[in-house]
Amino acid sequence: MTEKTEQKKFEILNQFIKDLSFEAPNSPQIFFEKIEEKPNIEISFEIKAVPSGENLFESNLHLTVKNSLKDRVLYLVELSYSAMIAVNKDNSKEENTEILMKKVPSYLFPFARSVVTDLTKDSGFPPFVLAPIDFSKVEAKKPEEVKPANAN
Repeated sequence: MTEKTEQKKFEILNQFIKDLSFEAPNSPQIFFEKIEEKPNIEISFEIKAVPSGENLFESNLHLTVKNSLKDRVLYLVELSYSAMIAVNKDNSKEENTEILMKKVPSYLFPFARSVVTDLTKDSGFPPFVLAPIDFSKVEAKKPEEVKPANAN
């Protein structure tokens, strides 16, 4: 009697903050003003995946959060949260696209959200908690085709 086991389609080898920027150009004055209007919050994200070796990819979730009052920026957060991903060599390109552009960002998002929340709180503003994103419903592009640095 043999037991059939499904091979792993991918493995997250590590995850890390690749780039982080925080700006509060109108502080500390803004902390002492009475604010009666509702701030305008703009949120955007981008997902990229680039080859980083044989069956290895770097998957990157880039978030931008801009909180402003009329023409004054309260704060601007830019975060690139990444992971190194090993994919099964038998995966199809379509499977890898699904993994790198939908599944992996779903794993990374809670960590990136925590960074944004802690950063805004630690900067003197009320903690900003990003709403969950259903990456399975986000239109995905194929991972970038990047030549190794030594290729002509």
